[in-house]
Amino acid sequence: MRTVKLSQDAWLKIYNDIARTHPHSVLLVRSKMRKVLGFTSRTHSEWSAWAGMRIEQIHLDFFSETKYTMFLLKYSEYL
Repeated sequence: MRTVKLSQDAWLKIYNDIARTHPHSVLLVRSKMRKVLGFTSRTHSEWSAWAGMRIEQIHLDFFSETKYTMFLLKYSEYL
């Protein structure tokens, strides 16, 4: 399993693009997201000592190597 870490701004841009090209159920149902897109999303937060604040990230967990590669090709500008 591979994981891509994104800022919330980058995820919002990718999310909006996916919402335009796929039915809404793909983004709302995790099992459908995994089947159609090859990944599931989760919110991750961690404390940053150097910034003195909590940093929120979106992690995309990929279950398909080919869909991972296609995601990188399509959305590499946001990574």
